[in-house]
Amino acid sequence: RPCNSSGTPPRRCGSAVAMGMACCGPSSPCLQCCPENCVFRLMACSLQAGARCVPRNVRAIRFVCDTKVPSFMLVHRIKVEEETLATANGPLKLEWVLPEWLAFLPAEARAEARQLPRRRYRRIVLYMHGGAYVLCTPGSLRGCTAPIAHALDAALCVPEYRRPPDHSLSCAIEDGFEAYRHLLREYPDSEIVIAGESAGGGLAASMLLALRWGPLPMPSSALLMSPWSDTSGEGSEAGLMHVGSTRGSRDYMPLELVNMFARLARGDLPQHEAPASPLYAAGSLADLPPIFVLYGLDEVLWGQIEHFVARWRGQGARISELGVEGGVHAPVLFSFCHVPSRDALQELNRFFSFDPERGGAGTFSWPPAAGGEGGDVGRRQAPARAELRVGLVEAAL
Repeated sequence: RPCNSSGTPPRRCGSAVAMGMACCGPSSPCLQCCPENCVFRLMACSLQAGARCVPRNVRAIRFVCDTKVPSFMLVHRIKVEEETLATANGPLKLEWVLPEWLAFLPAEARAEARQLPRRRYRRIVLYMHGGAYVLCTPGSLRGCTAPIAHALDAALCVPEYRRPPDHSLSCAIEDGFEAYRHLLREYPDSEIVIAGESAGGGLAASMLLALRWGPLPMPSSALLMSPWSDTSGEGSEAGLMHVGSTRGSRDYMPLELVNMFARLARGDLPQHEAPASPLYAAGSLADLPPIFVLYGLDEVLWGQIEHFVARWRGQGARISELGVEGGVHAPVLFSFCHVPSRDALQELNRFFSFDPERGGAGTFSWPPAAGGEGGDVGRRQAPARAELRVGLVEAAL
Protein backbone atom coordinates (compact mmCIF):
# COMPACT_ATOMS: atom_id res chain seq x y z
CA ARG A 1 0.00 0.00 0.00
CA PRO A 2 1.17 3.60 -0.48
CA CYS A 3 3.57 4.70 2.25
CA ASN A 4 3.73 7.96 4.13
CA SER A 5 0.46 9.17 2.63
CA SER A 6 -0.51 10.89 5.90
CA GLY A 7 2.70 12.85 6.27
CA THR A 8 3.96 10.70 9.13
CA PRO A 9 7.66 9.75 9.36
CA PRO A 10 8.68 7.15 6.78
CA ARG A 11 7.95 3.58 7.79
CA ARG A 12 10.80 1.08 7.79
CA CYS A 13 10.31 -2.43 6.50
CA GLY A 14 12.12 -5.39 8.04
CA SER A 15 15.03 -5.38 5.59
CA ALA A 16 15.41 -1.63 5.91
CA VAL A 17 15.51 -1.82 9.70
CA ALA A 18 18.32 -4.34 9.47
CA MET A 19 20.27 -1.93 7.27
CA GLY A 20 19.32 1.16 9.24
CA MET A 21 17.62 3.02 6.44
CA ALA A 22 14.17 4.31 5.61
CA CYS A 23 12.92 2.71 2.42
CA CYS A 24 9.76 4.69 1.84
CA GLY A 25 10.25 8.38 2.47
CA PRO A 26 8.23 10.90 0.45
CA SER A 27 11.17 11.49 -1.90
CA SER A 28 12.20 7.84 -2.03
CA PRO A 29 12.06 5.90 -5.31
CA CYS A 30 10.17 3.20 -3.40
CA LEU A 31 6.62 4.42 -3.81
CA GLN A 32 5.27 1.36 -2.08
CA CYS A 33 6.66 -0.74 0.73
CA CYS A 34 6.65 -4.05 -1.09
CA PRO A 35 8.99 -7.03 -0.95
CA GLU A 36 10.37 -6.24 -4.40
CA ASN A 37 11.57 -2.76 -3.40
CA CYS A 38 13.05 -4.13 -0.19
CA VAL A 39 14.98 -6.70 -2.22
CA PHE A 40 16.33 -3.92 -4.42
CA ARG A 41 17.56 -1.83 -1.49
CA LEU A 42 18.95 -4.93 0.23
CA MET A 43 20.91 -5.90 -2.89
CA ALA A 44 22.26 -2.38 -3.47
CA CYS A 45 23.34 -2.04 0.15
CA SER A 46 24.90 -5.50 0.16
CA LEU A 47 26.91 -4.68 -2.97
CA GLN A 48 27.95 -1.38 -1.43
CA ALA A 49 29.13 -3.08 1.77
CA GLY A 50 31.01 -5.74 -0.20
CA ALA A 51 32.71 -3.14 -2.39
CA ARG A 52 33.89 -1.25 0.68
CA CYS A 53 35.36 -4.38 2.27
CA VAL A 54 37.02 -5.94 -0.77
CA PRO A 55 40.84 -5.84 -0.82
CA ARG A 56 42.23 -3.08 -3.03
CA ASN A 57 43.86 -5.63 -5.29
CA VAL A 58 42.85 -6.25 -8.91
CA ARG A 59 43.50 -9.99 -8.78
CA ALA A 60 41.40 -10.43 -5.64
CA ILE A 61 38.50 -8.39 -7.05
CA ARG A 62 38.62 -10.26 -10.34
CA PHE A 63 38.33 -13.54 -8.46
CA VAL A 64 34.82 -12.45 -7.50
CA CYS A 65 33.76 -10.23 -10.39
CA ASP A 66 34.87 -12.54 -13.22
CA THR A 67 32.67 -15.44 -12.08
CA LYS A 68 30.09 -16.47 -14.66
CA VAL A 69 26.42 -16.18 -13.75
CA PRO A 70 24.62 -19.48 -14.48
CA SER A 71 21.72 -19.05 -16.88
CA PHE A 72 19.27 -20.70 -14.47
CA MET A 73 19.75 -17.81 -12.02
CA LEU A 74 18.45 -15.24 -14.49
CA VAL A 75 14.87 -14.02 -14.63
CA HIS A 76 14.88 -13.90 -18.44
CA ARG A 77 15.56 -17.23 -20.10
CA ILE A 78 18.42 -17.05 -22.53
CA LYS A 79 20.50 -19.36 -24.64
CA VAL A 80 24.26 -18.82 -24.43
CA GLU A 81 26.57 -19.79 -27.26
CA GLU A 82 30.32 -19.31 -27.56
CA GLU A 83 32.40 -18.47 -30.59
CA THR A 84 36.12 -17.87 -30.99
CA LEU A 85 37.64 -15.59 -33.62
CA ALA A 86 41.18 -16.02 -34.85
CA THR A 87 42.80 -12.57 -34.85
CA ALA A 88 46.31 -11.22 -35.28
CA ASN A 89 46.46 -10.76 -31.50
CA GLY A 90 45.35 -14.29 -30.71
CA PRO A 91 41.95 -15.88 -30.17
CA LEU A 92 39.08 -13.57 -29.27
CA LYS A 93 36.18 -15.20 -27.43
CA LEU A 94 32.63 -14.08 -28.15
CA GLU A 95 29.64 -14.88 -25.97
CA TRP A 96 26.31 -14.87 -27.78
CA VAL A 97 23.26 -14.14 -25.62
CA LEU A 98 20.10 -15.18 -27.43
CA PRO A 99 16.58 -14.53 -26.09
CA GLU A 100 14.81 -17.76 -25.21
CA TRP A 101 11.23 -17.32 -26.39
CA LEU A 102 10.33 -20.83 -27.53
CA ALA A 103 8.69 -22.12 -24.37
CA PHE A 104 5.17 -21.72 -25.78
CA LEU A 105 5.86 -24.08 -28.70
CA PRO A 106 4.92 -27.75 -28.67
CA ALA A 107 7.78 -30.00 -27.65
CA GLU A 108 8.22 -31.49 -31.14
CA ALA A 109 8.50 -28.05 -32.75
CA ARG A 110 10.65 -26.58 -29.98
CA ALA A 111 13.71 -28.71 -30.69
CA GLU A 112 13.71 -27.82 -34.37
CA ALA A 113 13.06 -24.12 -33.72
CA ARG A 114 16.01 -23.95 -31.33
CA GLN A 115 18.25 -24.40 -34.34
CA LEU A 116 17.26 -20.93 -35.53
CA PRO A 117 20.60 -19.54 -36.74
CA ARG A 118 21.86 -16.23 -35.43
CA ARG A 119 21.72 -14.74 -38.91
CA ARG A 120 17.90 -14.95 -38.73
CA TYR A 121 17.86 -12.25 -36.05
CA ARG A 122 16.83 -8.92 -37.50
CA ARG A 123 18.95 -7.05 -34.92
CA ILE A 124 22.36 -7.97 -33.52
CA VAL A 125 23.89 -5.95 -30.70
CA LEU A 126 27.66 -5.75 -30.30
CA TYR A 127 27.81 -5.31 -26.55
CA MET A 128 30.96 -4.13 -24.75
CA HIS A 129 30.63 -5.36 -21.19
CA GLY A 130 31.43 -3.12 -18.23
CA GLY A 131 33.45 -3.66 -15.09
CA ALA A 132 35.43 -0.44 -14.46
CA TYR A 133 37.53 -1.29 -17.54
CA VAL A 134 39.61 -3.82 -15.57
CA LEU A 135 37.00 -6.26 -14.20
CA CYS A 136 34.26 -8.67 -15.26
CA THR A 137 33.67 -10.89 -18.27
CA PRO A 138 30.76 -11.46 -20.66
CA GLY A 139 29.57 -14.33 -18.48
CA SER A 140 29.64 -12.36 -15.24
CA LEU A 141 27.38 -9.61 -16.60
CA ARG A 142 24.56 -11.71 -17.98
CA GLY A 143 22.36 -9.86 -15.51
CA CYS A 144 22.66 -6.92 -17.94
CA THR A 145 22.80 -8.69 -21.29
CA ALA A 146 19.89 -11.08 -20.72
CA PRO A 147 17.25 -8.37 -20.04
CA ILE A 148 18.44 -6.32 -23.03
CA ALA A 149 18.35 -9.34 -25.35
CA HIS A 150 14.84 -10.10 -24.11
CA ALA A 151 13.60 -6.49 -24.38
CA LEU A 152 14.92 -5.98 -27.91
CA ASP A 153 14.38 -9.52 -29.20
CA ALA A 154 17.96 -9.25 -30.35
CA ALA A 155 21.06 -11.43 -30.39
CA LEU A 156 23.82 -9.93 -28.24
CA CYS A 157 27.45 -10.56 -29.18
CA VAL A 158 29.74 -9.84 -26.21
CA PRO A 159 33.51 -9.94 -26.86
CA GLU A 160 35.87 -10.88 -24.06
CA TYR A 161 38.24 -8.04 -24.81
CA ARG A 162 41.70 -7.52 -23.37
CA ARG A 163 41.63 -5.45 -20.20
CA PRO A 164 43.86 -3.02 -18.36
CA PRO A 165 46.19 -3.01 -16.55
CA ASP A 166 47.52 -6.04 -18.47
CA HIS A 167 46.76 -4.33 -21.77
CA SER A 168 46.04 -0.81 -22.96
CA LEU A 169 42.50 0.47 -23.48
CA SER A 170 43.43 0.68 -27.14
CA CYS A 171 43.62 -3.13 -27.17
CA ALA A 172 40.04 -3.32 -25.90
CA ILE A 173 38.92 -1.02 -28.72
CA GLU A 174 40.86 -3.13 -31.21
CA ASP A 175 39.13 -6.29 -30.02
CA GLY A 176 35.78 -4.53 -30.27
CA PHE A 177 36.45 -3.71 -33.90
CA GLU A 178 37.52 -7.29 -34.62
CA ALA A 179 34.09 -8.39 -33.41
CA TYR A 180 32.38 -5.57 -35.34
CA ARG A 181 34.06 -6.55 -38.62
CA HIS A 182 33.05 -10.16 -37.98
CA LEU A 183 29.39 -9.17 -37.56
CA LEU A 184 29.40 -6.99 -40.67
CA ARG A 185 30.94 -9.80 -42.69
CA GLU A 186 28.87 -12.73 -41.40
CA TYR A 187 25.50 -11.01 -40.87
CA PRO A 188 25.16 -8.46 -43.71
CA ASP A 189 21.36 -8.48 -43.60
CA SER A 190 21.08 -7.75 -39.87
CA GLU A 191 20.78 -4.39 -38.17
CA ILE A 192 23.93 -3.87 -36.08
CA VAL A 193 23.80 -1.87 -32.84
CA ILE A 194 26.81 -0.95 -30.72
CA ALA A 195 26.14 -0.93 -26.99
CA GLY A 196 27.81 -1.14 -23.62
CA GLU A 197 27.33 -0.43 -19.94
CA SER A 198 29.57 1.43 -17.50
CA ALA A 199 33.14 1.15 -18.78
CA GLY A 200 31.74 -0.75 -21.77
CA GLY A 201 29.63 2.32 -22.51
CA GLY A 202 32.82 4.37 -22.58
CA LEU A 203 34.42 1.86 -24.95
CA ALA A 204 31.33 1.91 -27.19
CA ALA A 205 31.47 5.72 -27.28
CA SER A 206 35.15 5.58 -28.27
CA MET A 207 34.32 3.11 -31.04
CA LEU A 208 31.70 5.49 -32.42
CA LEU A 209 34.26 8.28 -32.49
CA ALA A 210 36.81 6.09 -34.29
CA LEU A 211 34.24 5.06 -36.91
CA ARG A 212 33.99 8.69 -38.06
CA TRP A 213 37.37 8.43 -39.77
CA GLY A 214 37.59 4.75 -40.70
CA PRO A 215 36.34 2.68 -43.64
CA LEU A 216 33.74 0.73 -41.64
CA PRO A 217 30.09 1.80 -41.73
CA MET A 218 28.36 3.27 -38.72
CA PRO A 219 25.97 1.06 -36.73
CA SER A 220 22.27 1.76 -37.05
CA SER A 221 22.13 3.11 -33.48
CA ALA A 222 23.85 2.88 -30.12
CA LEU A 223 22.97 2.18 -26.50
CA LEU A 224 25.13 3.58 -23.71
CA MET A 225 24.04 2.50 -20.23
CA SER A 226 25.63 4.44 -17.35
CA PRO A 227 28.62 5.24 -19.58
CA TRP A 228 31.86 6.00 -17.76
CA SER A 229 33.19 8.47 -20.30
CA ASP A 230 35.83 10.38 -18.35
CA THR A 231 38.80 8.86 -16.50
CA SER A 232 40.71 12.14 -16.37
CA GLY A 233 41.77 13.94 -13.22
CA GLU A 234 44.63 13.77 -10.78
CA GLY A 235 44.80 12.29 -7.32
CA SER A 236 41.43 11.77 -5.67
CA GLU A 237 39.61 13.37 -8.63
CA ALA A 238 40.70 10.74 -11.17
CA GLY A 239 37.61 9.31 -12.86
CA LEU A 240 35.31 11.54 -10.83
CA MET A 241 35.29 14.74 -12.87
CA HIS A 242 31.84 16.32 -13.29
CA VAL A 243 30.18 13.83 -10.90
CA GLY A 244 28.31 16.62 -9.15
CA SER A 245 26.75 16.32 -5.72
CA THR A 246 26.51 13.31 -3.43
CA ARG A 247 23.16 12.26 -4.86
CA GLY A 248 24.81 8.91 -5.62
CA SER A 249 25.06 7.94 -1.95
CA ARG A 250 22.57 5.14 -2.63
CA ASP A 251 24.85 3.66 -5.29
CA TYR A 252 26.96 0.58 -4.65
CA MET A 253 30.18 1.98 -6.16
CA PRO A 254 32.61 3.50 -3.61
CA LEU A 255 34.36 6.62 -4.87
CA GLU A 256 37.68 5.19 -3.75
CA LEU A 257 37.36 2.24 -6.12
CA VAL A 258 36.23 4.44 -9.01
CA ASN A 259 39.31 6.57 -8.46
CA MET A 260 41.64 3.56 -8.31
CA PHE A 261 40.28 1.92 -11.45
CA ALA A 262 40.39 5.18 -13.41
CA ARG A 263 44.13 5.46 -12.87
CA LEU A 264 44.68 1.78 -13.66
CA ALA A 265 42.55 1.91 -16.80
CA ARG A 266 43.98 4.96 -18.51
CA GLY A 267 47.63 4.13 -17.77
CA ASP A 268 49.84 6.38 -19.90
CA LEU A 269 47.11 7.33 -22.37
CA PRO A 270 46.23 11.02 -22.84
CA GLN A 271 43.67 11.95 -20.20
CA HIS A 272 41.38 14.10 -22.33
CA GLU A 273 41.10 11.94 -25.42
CA ALA A 274 39.42 8.70 -26.39
CA PRO A 275 39.67 5.91 -25.42
CA ALA A 276 40.51 7.14 -21.91
CA SER A 277 37.91 9.92 -21.97
CA PRO A 278 35.56 10.00 -24.99
CA LEU A 279 33.62 12.78 -23.27
CA TYR A 280 36.13 15.28 -24.67
CA ALA A 281 35.57 14.36 -28.32
CA ALA A 282 36.56 17.10 -30.75
CA GLY A 283 34.71 18.26 -33.82
CA SER A 284 31.19 17.68 -35.03
CA LEU A 285 29.33 14.58 -33.87
CA ALA A 286 26.39 15.06 -36.23
CA ASP A 287 27.37 12.03 -38.29
CA LEU A 288 26.99 9.62 -35.37
CA PRO A 289 23.92 7.35 -35.31
CA PRO A 290 21.06 7.94 -32.85
CA ILE A 291 22.24 7.23 -29.30
CA PHE A 292 20.16 6.20 -26.30
CA VAL A 293 21.74 6.91 -22.89
CA LEU A 294 20.23 5.08 -19.92
CA TYR A 295 21.38 5.71 -16.36
CA GLY A 296 20.23 5.82 -12.75
CA LEU A 297 19.39 9.12 -11.10
CA ASP A 298 20.89 7.86 -7.83
CA GLU A 299 24.16 6.62 -9.23
CA VAL A 300 27.59 8.06 -8.44
CA LEU A 301 28.29 9.06 -12.05
CA TRP A 302 24.95 10.76 -12.73
CA GLY A 303 26.50 14.23 -13.00
CA GLN A 304 29.24 13.08 -15.36
CA ILE A 305 26.71 11.24 -17.53
CA GLU A 306 24.46 14.29 -17.82
CA HIS A 307 27.52 16.42 -18.65
CA PHE A 308 28.47 13.87 -21.32
CA VAL A 309 24.98 14.01 -22.84
CA ALA A 310 24.92 17.81 -22.86
CA ARG A 311 28.41 18.11 -24.33
CA TRP A 312 27.89 15.58 -27.12
CA ARG A 313 24.46 16.98 -27.93
CA GLY A 314 25.98 20.43 -28.18
CA GLN A 315 28.38 19.04 -30.80
CA GLY A 316 25.53 17.74 -32.92
CA ALA A 317 25.04 14.19 -31.62
CA ARG A 318 21.46 12.89 -31.68
CA ILE A 319 21.25 11.72 -28.07
CA SER A 320 18.17 10.74 -26.11
CA GLU A 321 18.55 10.06 -22.42
CA LEU A 322 16.48 8.36 -19.76
CA GLY A 323 17.27 8.77 -16.08
CA VAL A 324 15.76 5.98 -13.99
CA GLU A 325 14.12 7.30 -10.83
CA GLY A 326 15.82 5.68 -7.85
CA GLY A 327 18.08 3.72 -10.17
CA VAL A 328 21.72 3.04 -9.41
CA HIS A 329 24.67 2.30 -11.70
CA ALA A 330 23.71 0.07 -14.65
CA PRO A 331 20.00 0.06 -13.66
CA VAL A 332 19.03 -2.81 -15.98
CA LEU A 333 21.04 -5.08 -13.67
CA PHE A 334 18.27 -4.58 -11.10
CA SER A 335 15.30 -4.79 -13.46
CA PHE A 336 14.11 -8.00 -11.79
CA CYS A 337 13.54 -6.23 -8.45
CA HIS A 338 13.18 -2.49 -9.22
CA VAL A 339 10.06 -1.34 -11.04
CA PRO A 340 11.46 1.87 -12.64
CA SER A 341 14.49 -0.06 -13.92
CA ARG A 342 12.18 -2.68 -15.41
CA ASP A 343 10.03 0.01 -17.01
CA ALA A 344 13.18 1.42 -18.62
CA LEU A 345 13.42 -1.75 -20.71
CA GLN A 346 10.06 -0.89 -22.28
CA GLU A 347 11.35 2.59 -23.15
CA LEU A 348 14.43 0.96 -24.61
CA ASN A 349 12.22 -1.19 -26.82
CA ARG A 350 10.28 1.88 -27.97
CA PHE A 351 13.46 3.75 -28.88
CA PHE A 352 14.83 0.92 -30.99
CA SER A 353 11.49 0.51 -32.76
CA PHE A 354 12.25 3.76 -34.60
CA ASP A 355 12.52 3.18 -38.34
CA PRO A 356 15.03 5.58 -39.94
CA GLU A 357 13.91 4.61 -43.45
CA ARG A 358 10.55 6.30 -42.93
CA GLY A 359 11.59 9.55 -41.34
CA GLY A 360 15.34 9.91 -41.45
CA ALA A 361 17.56 11.66 -38.99
CA GLY A 362 15.89 15.03 -39.45
CA THR A 363 12.56 13.84 -38.04
CA PHE A 364 14.01 11.79 -35.21
CA SER A 365 12.60 12.77 -31.83
CA TRP A 366 12.44 11.06 -28.47
CA PRO A 367 10.31 10.76 -26.51
CA PRO A 368 7.40 11.13 -28.94
CA ALA A 369 5.25 14.17 -28.30
CA ALA A 370 2.10 13.30 -26.40
CA GLY A 371 -0.72 13.87 -28.85
CA GLY A 372 1.29 16.51 -30.65
CA GLU A 373 1.94 16.76 -34.34
CA GLY A 374 5.12 15.03 -35.38
CA GLY A 375 5.35 12.92 -32.22
CA ASP A 376 5.28 9.72 -34.26
CA VAL A 377 6.98 11.04 -37.38
CA GLY A 378 9.60 8.59 -38.56
CA ARG A 379 8.50 6.01 -36.03
CA ARG A 380 6.77 2.77 -36.77
CA GLN A 381 4.60 0.82 -34.39
CA ALA A 382 6.62 -2.00 -32.87
CA PRO A 383 5.02 -5.35 -33.72
CA ALA A 384 3.40 -7.18 -30.89
CA ARG A 385 5.94 -9.49 -29.24
CA ALA A 386 3.76 -12.55 -29.86
CA GLU A 387 3.40 -11.70 -33.57
CA LEU A 388 7.13 -11.14 -33.91
CA ARG A 389 7.97 -14.43 -32.26
CA VAL A 390 5.48 -16.39 -34.33
CA GLY A 391 6.94 -14.84 -37.47
CA LEU A 392 10.45 -15.88 -36.49
CA VAL A 393 9.34 -19.40 -35.66
CA GLU A 394 7.58 -19.72 -39.02
CA ALA A 395 10.74 -18.56 -40.74
CA ALA A 396 12.75 -21.15 -38.82
CA LEU A 397 10.40 -24.02 -39.55
